[in-house]
Amino acid sequence: MRSSRSPVSRALGPAVLAALLLTPTAAASASAAPGDGDSPSLPGMSATLAEGRPCTAKSAKKSALTPWAQGFLGVGRAWELSRGAGVKVAVVGTGADTSRVPALEDRVTGGRDVVAGGTVRDDCVGYGTFLAGLVAGRPQEGVAAAGVAPEARVVAVRATDKEGRTTPGALADGIRAATASGARIIHVALAVPSAPQKLKDAVAAARKADALVVAPASAREWEGGSGSSRAENGPAYPAALPGVLAVSSVGPDGAPPAGDTDQGRRTRPRLSAPGVAVTGPGPGGDGQFTGSGDAVAGAFVAGTAALVLSYHPGLSAEQVAHRLEATAYGAVGGTPDPGVGLGVVDPVRALSAVLPEEHASPPSASDARAASAARAVPPLAPPTARDHALAVVGGAVAVTLLVAFLAFVLPRGRRRGWRAGPAGDPPRRRTEPFASEPAPVVTRPTPVSARPMPVVAGLSPPAAGPRPSSPGPRLRSPGPRPPSPH
Repeated sequence: MRSSRSPVSRALGPAVLAALLLTPTAAASASAAPGDGDSPSLPGMSATLAEGRPCTAKSAKKSALTPWAQGFLGVGRAWELSRGAGVKVAVVGTGADTSRVPALEDRVTGGRDVVAGGTVRDDCVGYGTFLAGLVAGRPQEGVAAAGVAPEARVVAVRATDKEGRTTPGALADGIRAATASGARIIHVALAVPSAPQKLKDAVAAARKADALVVAPASAREWEGGSGSSRAENGPAYPAALPGVLAVSSVGPDGAPPAGDTDQGRRTRPRLSAPGVAVTGPGPGGDGQFTGSGDAVAGAFVAGTAALVLSYHPGLSAEQVAHRLEATAYGAVGGTPDPGVGLGVVDPVRALSAVLPEEHASPPSASDARAASAARAVPPLAPPTARDHALAVVGGAVAVTLLVAFLAFVLPRGRRRGWRAGPAGDPPRRRTEPFASEPAPVVTRPTPVSARPMPVVAGLSPPAAGPRPSSPGPRLRSPGPRPPSPH
């Protein structure tokens, strides 16, 4: 029995089915928040170990997904300009596992152990290994996670005891050891509640050697690990010292964690970077961990500084810090926000922006416009949020086009037998009547042989009989008569 549905309704059936199949896919890709890309099953990495606890065991888990922090910062685009080659970064913390972590192979070397003596070769806590991987971890097959500056070199300096705790004096010795190693960027991945003169002098010596010092804006990781009261407010050092680039952490939404600025020792940050549920390597092997905190955010800033210094090798440490601040994502004016400072570090803009103050001669008009745009960027949604929104819109448009194709183009193609007509072809005339119309009456002309011959005066009608089968010879009409001789 033939279906009574129209071609359009028959085409909408598979179209709607296709829409139902495709729409959840687009929605799922959009609903996956950036932070959801990091597997929650990975073990966590803490900044300290509880007293009597054994060293951090290696992780047996890895994730093939791109960590949300890498997409948030756009490091893949930044690598088109710089990968940090030729820059040395010192990480002052718990040390580093320099021999068993594939991500750190040919990237990290052991520096001084200013607490136990000797050279750093291991990392009982694992926090220094984790941070070194965020700065310069090399890409690995089957793993999307990598350091911000994968071609930079890291010197791991230990300034803690076995459990990851430090003192202002040990921290000062660690900063001096990092300066002596020749590092241009020093990431102090520790915080203490006071700054004796020894610590102030160590920071001043690093600045005099043209090294950029990056430090966490808060001390909550170490306060919580040691059982100290989180209600004890005040500045965190060395972040509060002059010339130190204090960094705070933000989550996938670009905002600091809830309650992050309410309690504990904290210094007003200058910059912020991802520091919530971040994926990175750990000690003992190729397994991965997730870590959080302002020191984690500082690793991303230190890695970005390495990219900038590799791409602009003539800049001083102060100029590198200024470039990072002037091009921060969301930077408007010169007053830092209590939560995020001047904004979130932006590796691509930090590399590509033209800043007039870095030029000895006045810049061109185009450079000045680019610099003005770099200095004043209105706050926007996180880059990955825009990407997911565009993905949803693109998926919806694709579904709409598919529905239109199945509903209108497909039936017309079937009616035409999938034959394309020539351009400008007039519509075909209907040659058969509809069943409801009467057949047209066709009047045929009378044959010439059956028509009566006209009667002309003076001529006799032709005799009846068969007509000759062929005409006779044609007679030439006479031409004009010659003129008479008379």
